[in-house]
Amino acid sequence: MKIVKALICLLIVAALLFSAWYYRPWSDYSPAKIASLEEPEALVHNFRNMIDLMPGVTVTKGSRTSELIYGQSSPLEFEYEFENEKKTLSRFIKESTTTGLLVIKDSQVLFENYYTGANETSLFTSWSVAKSFVATAIAMAHKEGLISSLDDTADKYVPTFSGTDFGSTSINGLLAMSSGIDFDENYASESSDIRPYFFDSFILGKDPDQLLQPFKRTRQELSDFHYISPNSHVLSAVLRAVYNKPLAQIISEKIWQPLGMEADAIWLHHKEGNEGVALGYCCLNATLRDYARFGLFYLDAYKGEGLGSEVLPQHWVQSLSKPATEQHRPGLGNYSDRGYSWHFWLPPAQPGVFFAAGVYGQYIWIDPVENMVIVRTSADPQWTPRFGETAEVMKAITAQFND
Repeated sequence: MKIVKALICLLIVAALLFSAWYYRPWSDYSPAKIASLEEPEALVHNFRNMIDLMPGVTVTKGSRTSELIYGQSSPLEFEYEFENEKKTLSRFIKESTTTGLLVIKDSQVLFENYYTGANETSLFTSWSVAKSFVATAIAMAHKEGLISSLDDTADKYVPTFSGTDFGSTSINGLLAMSSGIDFDENYASESSDIRPYFFDSFILGKDPDQLLQPFKRTRQELSDFHYISPNSHVLSAVLRAVYNKPLAQIISEKIWQPLGMEADAIWLHHKEGNEGVALGYCCLNATLRDYARFGLFYLDAYKGEGLGSEVLPQHWVQSLSKPATEQHRPGLGNYSDRGYSWHFWLPPAQPGVFFAAGVYGQYIWIDPVENMVIVRTSADPQWTPRFGETAEVMKAITAQFND
């Protein structure tokens, strides 16, 4: 009987200890909060309040703000056809839980609207849109000579990855999502690699660099298109190494301040304090307008104008609207008919367009042919099957402003 009582006491103590660890009443952050991130009824709120769930650091704006030019705007509504059904923009916005939409044509903002209680000061999480910011800083480091060649392997700059397959992958292979490394990015699968990578980093506080060390290459790099977030994180490690600064500070000094962003942004870290590391494959949080400024930066760079023409290699900018390899063409992979270049996506049947994209429907859509930028944020659990319709809506928006 004494043994039974002792076991019961031990179980009670263990439960109390686990509960304390899980809920952490002494801390602003807890595994319980992070685990609630994907609760369907909380997505809208969480996606513009990520700093309440996970630690992060400020991406500081500069003293100068680049003013957006506002043209004559009018309510945006139209019909479009998708899969033999007539639909309206307002219906799409509601069904896709769009939280913000901004359209720029010929350098003028012609439409800007917010939904679900958001406004111009809301910091929308970008998810994988952040990958395109990391790639941009990589291109800048190359232009500055800190990265001598994009054919260099990551371990040339990050000794931490020496002796690993991620370390022996070229920067180009990482940028093209063609590292050849076996990693399961299926968010819907409980047995995927991406879910434990995310949760082990944020909930258990494990070093996101170290977590990638065991993964192995199963095919030659640049032989196929296999989208995995660790490629982007390794690129962010390269940035941290060549600039010898945290990622948020790099993005602040190289992108946020030079582009004249109007608000501070936040980049989430895997843990609080000086030991925290930015997740380089996601987790930038910014205003809709500042995402638009990033799009304008690329629109000008593509034309050989503005700051982008000075700080980015022109051949690299021009390559963004073309598939990285033949295997990266739209329609060939299992990515809703999207193609891929160098950390930017390519839509089907819209030549010249390239875009940054994140899960749940975040987009910075850049169309150099029509001189347009479209920014959209959302909290759409059906964003993957909805991509075909989203591309059709982007095409229809473009047509509306070309009339």
